[in-house]
Amino acid sequence: MRTVLSHIAVPVLMGLVMAVAYLGGFHKPAPHDIPLAVVGPTQQVQPVADNLQRALGDGVDVRIVPTVDEATRQLQHLDLSGAYVPGTASAEMLSASGASDTTRSVVNQIGSAAALKQGVPLKTVDVAPVTANDPVGQNGFFFLVALTVGAYATSIAIGAAASSHPMRRRAALAAGAAVVIPTLSLAIARFGYGMFADNLTAVWGISVLYAAAILFIGVGLHPVIGRFSTLVYSAVFVALNFTSSGGVFAPELQPTFFGWLHSFWIGAGFIDSVRRIMYFPNVGIGGLVAILIGWFALGLACLALGNAVEHRRALAAAPAEESALSAETLEELEEDVAV
Repeated sequence: MRTVLSHIAVPVLMGLVMAVAYLGGFHKPAPHDIPLAVVGPTQQVQPVADNLQRALGDGVDVRIVPTVDEATRQLQHLDLSGAYVPGTASAEMLSASGASDTTRSVVNQIGSAAALKQGVPLKTVDVAPVTANDPVGQNGFFFLVALTVGAYATSIAIGAAASSHPMRRRAALAAGAAVVIPTLSLAIARFGYGMFADNLTAVWGISVLYAAAILFIGVGLHPVIGRFSTLVYSAVFVALNFTSSGGVFAPELQPTFFGWLHSFWIGAGFIDSVRRIMYFPNVGIGGLVAILIGWFALGLACLALGNAVEHRRALAAAPAEESALSAETLEELEEDVAV
């Protein structure tokens, strides 16, 4: 019964980790430090900016931008989440659904409240719209989920089923899976659902790097953590990864902890890279790719660690095997003497 209960404890802990991460990251989105601009000459719009900042407090970081063109440029370079353009007859709220549809919804609500206070109607303008085939801007996140589960589950399968094979062979299997899984997943996404039609090669490259990092970490750590692999990997690559990726809510709508994770966690590097490839081609992805490369390097380190642990265990087991062999030899000699 002790053995049974110890096995039951692992999925129970998995459920608790999921509950803490998902509920903590998603249950109550609230804005904090959303970069918001008020557009127009400083003397004219300063009172509007001051009122917004005072009314929303830490929820927004209000600045003044002189022209609509400059506000549009900053939105298309991810320097702003929204830009409010006050007017005497009507007002506008500029936003970018390609960056985050949920954030766009929040800034449009802010614009509606500001326009209502001014007593004018509000027109919303999307300066970086999502495509018709990605209506809520979350295709990248849905693809991330499929890619992640396939990669970390495969790493567990390789670690368990190929445990008798040398680490270099398991690493080779992981490298092969890192190419096969994204390729097949992208084939389904592209030819089954029309996703990533204009960005297939770039998304494929990012996907291979992402999958390789997860697979190498999973295969490398399996000899170290053994039966707890599923618990650890689901916590790292699902619970913390999905909640901090920015796929559902941008970090400025989440608690500070998840915003901090977003700055370096593997899923955030993937989601933001794909988002920029699809909707913000003028914004570089070098820093985001560096995040993925860092996790890939961690995967290589985990492979080295797993190999070292297995080598140490083999050396520790060798004297026992030699002792057993010596005992067998002694028994054979005694039998020969008896004969």
